[in-house]
Amino acid sequence: MKTLFLALLAGYILFRSVMIYLSYKGKKTAEKEALALKYFTPEEIQKGEEYAKESFGLSVLQRAVDFVFPFVFFFLAAKPLSWSVHEFLKGMGITLVTLQVVLFLAVYFVCSFLVTLPFRFYFGFTREHKFGFSNMTQKEWFLYTIKQFAVGTVITSIIICAAYYIFRRPTSFLWLIPVVLLAFEFIITFFYPYLILPLFYKKSAFEDEKYAKVMREVAEKAGVKVSKIFQINESKYSKHTNAFFTGFGPEKSIYIFDTLIKTNTPEQVASVVAHEIGHWKNNHVLKNIALGFAGSILMTWLVYYTFNCGLVNTNQISLSDIAGLPFISIIMTIYSFWLGPIENIVSRKFEVTADTYEIGMGGHPEIYIQSMVQLAKDNRSFLFPHPLVTFWYASHPPILERVKLGENFYKEKK
Repeated sequence: MKTLFLALLAGYILFRSVMIYLSYKGKKTAEKEALALKYFTPEEIQKGEEYAKESFGLSVLQRAVDFVFPFVFFFLAAKPLSWSVHEFLKGMGITLVTLQVVLFLAVYFVCSFLVTLPFRFYFGFTREHKFGFSNMTQKEWFLYTIKQFAVGTVITSIIICAAYYIFRRPTSFLWLIPVVLLAFEFIITFFYPYLILPLFYKKSAFEDEKYAKVMREVAEKAGVKVSKIFQINESKYSKHTNAFFTGFGPEKSIYIFDTLIKTNTPEQVASVVAHEIGHWKNNHVLKNIALGFAGSILMTWLVYYTFNCGLVNTNQISLSDIAGLPFISIIMTIYSFWLGPIENIVSRKFEVTADTYEIGMGGHPEIYIQSMVQLAKDNRSFLFPHPLVTFWYASHPPILERVKLGENFYKEKK
């Protein structure tokens, strides 16, 4: 196991370097360029490339810092910094193990946040303003980012505390970790619109009847009962567009970004909603949760065996010690990289299924194409990603592949 992990670590560094190069270069073919020029002006294509490649070297540095940080926290000292923090907390007279875990996580996450904050600011604020996406002031951005960090830290801390509680049990209890993650994912999915979404967005009843009417018609045609249609104020933050469904059981709610209706016709918005219905009708949410459950089972055992394979002195730091968290983070990063394409292949297949459902529901491939093109324009999508980068990282098919799908339907219709 030790040799395998070290080989995967070396392969990760080398192969990811190649992937970074390919993601910058992209791959433009004559066929792709001809298809792009049917729907986009040269200026729109160039804007997408500029947005994707903006400060590319800085983005590479950010990824390197994200990867190196846990190494520094865990390995770069005679006594690991993580263990020093752990001993300091115990020296303060804190004997409750769960409190030790929570305080360690606070130190670790705050350090990570501060190290990466300059990158967050540039890519989340400076670049977004440069390309006309962000509507936030610096103060608003910092408040939003801190709130986002706090919410993410609380949720992650709950999961990690549960995991370390299980780590202190016999090995036979490790199967509980995927079960806990599964239960937590159901809870988050169910309560997201009620507990988390209101922390960032103000939702209101959808008042534009032109849009609401066509959305209800699409839902009724699909046999989906829509209890409410909400509009959320994405324009407070940016000009990016999106829409999504929430809810379990027979009733669903639709959430529409107010930015979406500013650039899309009612028919195009209805087409986007039909895509989300396609996910629900094909049970993609539940299938993704099942896939995640299987992945968490595999990852739990990979972490267990890798941590105990001799890479660290387990007499000094055991799996049940919170001081080992940075090393667990490294292990998960490496395995997630090599297992990621499996999840992305499934995700892209789901997206094609939802796209096909979207076209079939409306019966108007041209509207589907228009909605895809407008979505790409709104978000300045890069139209010529490298196929290997798409295969490895992309959860959605490239925009030109989706447009081609619409064209094929249009040819069949004609």
